[in-house]
Amino acid sequence: MDILILGNGFDLAHGLDTKYEDFLKYYQEKYSTTRSVGVDKSHNFLYNNVWAKHFLNKILSGDKWIDLENEIYNVIVKLSELSYFENSVSDERYKNIAFWIAKDCEGFNFDESRKYFRKPDSFFRGDCYNVPIKDFINFLYNQLQDFVKEFEKYLIEETQKIQNAPKYKLRLNSDCVSLLNFNYTDTCEQLYKINFNHNTCGIKTKAVYIHGKINNEDCCNLVLGTHSFDNEQIPVEFNIFKKHHQRHKYGTIESYQELLNELKYPKKMYIPRFHIIGHSLDKTDHNILKHILLAREKSIINIYYHDEEALARMQSNIDLIIGEEEVMTKVRFIKQDDPERGILVQQKEVQLSNI
Repeated sequence: MDILILGNGFDLAHGLDTKYEDFLKYYQEKYSTTRSVGVDKSHNFLYNNVWAKHFLNKILSGDKWIDLENEIYNVIVKLSELSYFENSVSDERYKNIAFWIAKDCEGFNFDESRKYFRKPDSFFRGDCYNVPIKDFINFLYNQLQDFVKEFEKYLIEETQKIQNAPKYKLRLNSDCVSLLNFNYTDTCEQLYKINFNHNTCGIKTKAVYIHGKINNEDCCNLVLGTHSFDNEQIPVEFNIFKKHHQRHKYGTIESYQELLNELKYPKKMYIPRFHIIGHSLDKTDHNILKHILLAREKSIINIYYHDEEALARMQSNIDLIIGEEEVMTKVRFIKQDDPERGILVQQKEVQLSNI
């Protein structure tokens, strides 16, 4: 059985602007046309969402690329370092807080409609707040959910650009394929028409959207958070920002558990072949990847890269996930568009190779 593991690089290879930076720049341009004096900003997402402004500040300050998941973690750490968070949030002595947001969190400007104080002349600056701590954390989480919902709308619009005829041939070893998708989009299914949910020859395959899947319904189950920080001095109230907690909250972990059980306790013996495309193997997904890649004692792990910089990063990250011994015996690094061994091969090259 082949297990296809996709990250955002897969969408980028197919011409979709699905990076968070693309989304933020889209709204920056949209906002720039409505920022004049006297314009009603009450329905302006960028003006009213503290996370959107904070992430955009990072880009405007010179960061060409921003890791949102790591930046969420950085904000949590900054807030945890404040003396107000050194004691339990439930402690009555720390029921209310009033402070200036740290410089690195300068985009956090609260909405008056939610009864949080904002200086009237402030935008992209630090503000002073006097709020109950639990409300403060819940407010930040709700703002993050609003950010995710707006990002979902953007992705739905962006995926409409998908062409009917893919420019690549997706080269797999068999018709028995499961999908572990870290993207919110269904680009692979739309383009390559692979049946990921069936039972063939005693092997049950699945399509797993570990972080949720975009849809046009009111309910949004997309996961956006950070890695676990159980061994760090961070109040437990911030656990709602962990991907681990959100996967359970939104039910995206269950299909992953079924796929994992299929690999651990197969009804038919086989050697699974993993194909990792477009995923940086960053630490926010380490636990998910570790369990799936080590589910079987014998397996083949093909990691596809698009340039030398990505290769170096992936080599370091996979060592951290499964260890050098496992990498030595199981992992192969392959240029993703290599005509002979690659998995995303230009259609023209495929046709020539068949002559």
